[in-house]
Amino acid sequence: MKTQLNLNFGVALLAASSVYAQGSQKLNVQIPFGFHVGDSMLPSGEYTVDNAAAGVLRLRSADGKASAMIIAMPVLQTLDAPSKGKLVFNKYGDEYFLSQVWKPGDNIGSELRKTRRETEIAANARHGLETIMTKK
Repeated sequence: MKTQLNLNFGVALLAASSVYAQGSQKLNVQIPFGFHVGDSMLPSGEYTVDNAAAGVLRLRSADGKASAMIIAMPVLQTLDAPSKGKLVFNKYGDEYFLSQVWKPGDNIGSELRKTRRETEIAANARHGLETIMTKK
């Protein structure tokens, strides 16, 4: 069963940094693949992730050419709070969908609702996870 889990779940650990600014925590991450955020498709690259408002996540590319805002629901992690921030992606075939955002030291993350497109693709494809970690 462990072998099967290893086949179903891929983990990408990539260096990035977390930045604290104006009392609001921001995550800077390098994402090596294009990905879906809600109904938007964003290209690979460096992104800043922060809260635009309560329950709203904002992603902006470093070059300013791509951005998205999406409503997210809080999700509780039952274990200790992660020491590093991370983005969790659902992977179906060669398509990636942002699923969760976790900030360092916080045991409550943000979870994005699956879009109709993700639900349709998930029904027909093999499911895996990709995780992008941030540095302390």
